Amino acid sequence: MAIGSGLSVLFIIAVALIHPLIWPALDSVPIPEDYDRDYGDHPFRPSQTETASNEFIHTEQIAESEKCGSCHRDIFNQWLPSTHKQAASDPTYVTNVSLLAKKKGISATRYCEGCHAPIALLTGELTQGGEHGGIIGTQANIEGVSCMSCHGISSLTHLKGVASYVYTPRQPYLFEHSDNKLLRAIHDLLIRVKPDQHKSDLGNPLFKEPKFCASCHTQFMDKDLNNWGWIKMQDEYQAWLSSPYSAQHEKQFSNTNITRCQDCHMPLTYSDDPSANKDKMIRAHRFPGANTFLPILSGDSEQLKITRHFLQSNKIRVSIDKPNRADAIQNRQALDESIRGHKEAPYYYYLGEEAKINIVLSNQGVGHDFPGGTLDINEAWVEFLVLDAEGATVFTSGEIGSDNKVDRDAYFYRAQPIDKKGNLVWKHDLFNMVGESFKRVIKAGESDIVAYSFPIPSWTKSPITVTTTLKYRKINDRYARWALKEKYFKIPPVDMARDSLSIPIRIRKEVEVNSR
Repeated sequence: MAIGSGLSVLFIIAVALIHPLIWPALDSVPIPEDYDRDYGDHPFRPSQTETASNEFIHTEQIAESEKCGSCHRDIFNQWLPSTHKQAASDPTYVTNVSLLAKKKGISATRYCEGCHAPIALLTGELTQGGEHGGIIGTQANIEGVSCMSCHGISSLTHLKGVASYVYTPRQPYLFEHSDNKLLRAIHDLLIRVKPDQHKSDLGNPLFKEPKFCASCHTQFMDKDLNNWGWIKMQDEYQAWLSSPYSAQHEKQFSNTNITRCQDCHMPLTYSDDPSANKDKMIRAHRFPGANTFLPILSGDSEQLKITRHFLQSNKIRVSIDKPNRADAIQNRQALDESIRGHKEAPYYYYLGEEAKINIVLSNQGVGHDFPGGTLDINEAWVEFLVLDAEGATVFTSGEIGSDNKVDRDAYFYRAQPIDKKGNLVWKHDLFNMVGESFKRVIKAGESDIVAYSFPIPSWTKSPITVTTTLKYRKINDRYARWALKEKYFKIPPVDMARDSLSIPIRIRKEVEVNSR
């Protein structure tokens, strides 16, 4: 037994010595002379990405995530249905990046691909004759944000986003890029026996910091792309930094009691994965957020369940303020105040009266502004419904019509970007955007008040029931019809929070005039 083990070790050592001669290391790929430089000498502009060599990398150094899955099976299976994995194959992205390529050329797609399809950007595909990540069947399209797309990041260039990271390929282990099962087994064994280099390359402490997410979840546009000027766009990192969750508002900034992006979007979960901690816990890689559209499209009920639970886990609270009447009375009986059963004044409305109701929405669980992300196509709104005792509609706002569109007068949380002529940029063609005509969000830790008023019809049967619901769906119907084309379907909303209140209705008695 000992002799056999010794021979195996000698065999591995011998192969390791001749390996560099047979399979030379993958060096960086020089930038060819005919590469498009429409945005200056920098090969990745308008993306903010850098590589350690200032050149391109081989596909094998960033793709082939299934090889990571040979050891990290749990993490790989979590990543498969994630929005990260589908970042380039999302049909709405395919439509938009194809439009960008058509209008401004394939080099302009670098702006998007640094985050949505890093494989295409970093391997030099985004030039004439190349294929962007929206091309179905390409490696960039299949893997989207691959395992190494994140784990190959060594540092950040700045915190303004648009793929503002430095990519450094990991140090290869023996037979790193081999497809031979035996040689791959030797490769996996070597990592298990001596994992230090593997941990060092793929376990960068930067991954634990919220600012790591800023490289892609922060965005700006400048004159190179919109032919207008620099504008700020989504910025989840700054919104988090300004929130109570960053603990940067404490007297001492050294406070470590913070809630990071990773704590919400990569919660700890049990696993036998080799990277698990001493308690058998890993950071989950499903990356739950607000995208219910993709799991519905793919028929992934488990991912949809997790996403819906994430949205409904008390992150936003909705409450109806009880009406406050200055003339409220319980009855016409004189009563000693010392024996009154309660001090709260009764609330009610009279027939024919104008009712006024305030709704309070509080962002108590989202670590950044709500909603976040693509505010121009995301759809969050308040549905307000008033029914009488027989179920007749007294008043409604924010209902979805038979055409699957939300009542245009609803109270929305969204942004409306405009182009240089003041027209609405509704196709998410942000290269036409120069500003916003409207934006409404609820900042983390803050509240918003929505006021409604409506008449109480004479036919109303007491009591009325007021129900308000915060609804959300990933993309609005107008954009969905355009972007999805033949794949269009009615995307159902998620009810994130709800409150209900029953209010008595009274008949106002005429004033009795004493004739004596």
